[in-house]
Amino acid sequence: MSHRPIPVFLALLLPLLLLGTHAQAQLQSGPLVGYVDMREAALWAQTDSATLVQFAYWPEGQPDQRATTPSALTRQEDDYAVTLIAGGLQPGTKYLYELLLDGKKAALDYDTSFSTPPDYRDRTPPPDFTVALGGGNYVNDKPFDPPNRIPGDSYHIMLAIMAKNPAFMLWLGNNITLREADWGSKSGMLARYHHNRALPELQPLVASVPSVATWSTHDFGPEGADRYFLGRNHAREAFRTYWPNPQYGLDEDLGLACSVRWGDAEFFVLDDRSFRDLTPLTAERRQILGEAQARWLLQSLRKSTATFKVIVMGSPFLNPAEHPDHYTAATQERDKLLQQITWAEISGLFFVSGGKDFGELTKVVRASAPDVYEVTVGPMTGRPSEDTGELNYFRVPNTTVFERQFATLRFHGPEDARQLTTTLYNADGIEQWSRTFNRSDMGAQ
Repeated sequence: MSHRPIPVFLALLLPLLLLGTHAQAQLQSGPLVGYVDMREAALWAQTDSATLVQFAYWPEGQPDQRATTPSALTRQEDDYAVTLIAGGLQPGTKYLYELLLDGKKAALDYDTSFSTPPDYRDRTPPPDFTVALGGGNYVNDKPFDPPNRIPGDSYHIMLAIMAKNPAFMLWLGNNITLREADWGSKSGMLARYHHNRALPELQPLVASVPSVATWSTHDFGPEGADRYFLGRNHAREAFRTYWPNPQYGLDEDLGLACSVRWGDAEFFVLDDRSFRDLTPLTAERRQILGEAQARWLLQSLRKSTATFKVIVMGSPFLNPAEHPDHYTAATQERDKLLQQITWAEISGLFFVSGGKDFGELTKVVRASAPDVYEVTVGPMTGRPSEDTGELNYFRVPNTTVFERQFATLRFHGPEDARQLTTTLYNADGIEQWSRTFNRSDMGAQ
């Protein structure tokens, strides 16, 4: 029996006609604002079934300037999640946006907005701004949690972070905790992200505070998983599905590494999982970042014109204590990179890390170079430890915090006297400690 071909216009309309036969689409999670640059922003959403998704956006107070992203149909193979790009933006502008599902505005009871970075150079003094830091987000899931334990709590921390009015947020790893049942399949990993992202307290935060993320042990796989973990590609694909970071696919040798510029600070976000190899018997062959990523970091630091250069990793960079999740696990790679940074006279350096179950500030004194500091942020909602269990002899006294927490970096002050203030807060947004660093003490500009 022969079949008549479907006319072209019907073929184009078929996906929309099929949508009409389904129940009304529902928003599963989001929307989420990913990276935001001066001229574009990444907007993410997840539905509960195949749905035509689009965003409308406009400068605050100028609804007549309304624009829309391209539309896209969410797909089961992507866990019905989609990232769309809002283009044609202007620097230093606040935008409001709406999420459209099958052409209808999604009803949301929280703010949906984002602001683009200012194009201030040679025009105005650098702006003051704040960046939020957090990780270790454990969302309970009783069938898969350890017996007789409730690891996650204090989800109101998301509102405490919003109250600090950050320009954007850096997620420092362990943003999910893959359970043993999740490690063996991509669908298991996506199910874990699916459950975590649906946390009600999370929705207002990610809808109006742009997110840039890295990963750590528990986003990647089982304890000790490295470049030989068979599920590494599934883990990377799941991460990319849920975190719309900038510059994906720039170079596979860089894994999930990316950089973000905001005001007079540039953030170099590293991937400490994809190239991890601690199996060689000889120390010089052990690696965390890998040669290509370490080279990219060094060259990017050298070329950066930012006043502050912030290195971000999902595990401690400067902490000298021996631990498989510290950069000291690949001592020679770490020492070589730090020496090259010193020789290159990189100034304005500051380090940020996650991956620990407590928070602290580390200080490293360098010969013939400015001291460098690293703030390590403990878990937001995961279970914190009761002691360090390690000897960090570079720890700044009175900075260890053993409760659920987040931190901020605040860049402020006049152009010729800029300062960086890092503050660590508990889940209620109450300050635990704060330290201010003068840019003039961080090397010549």
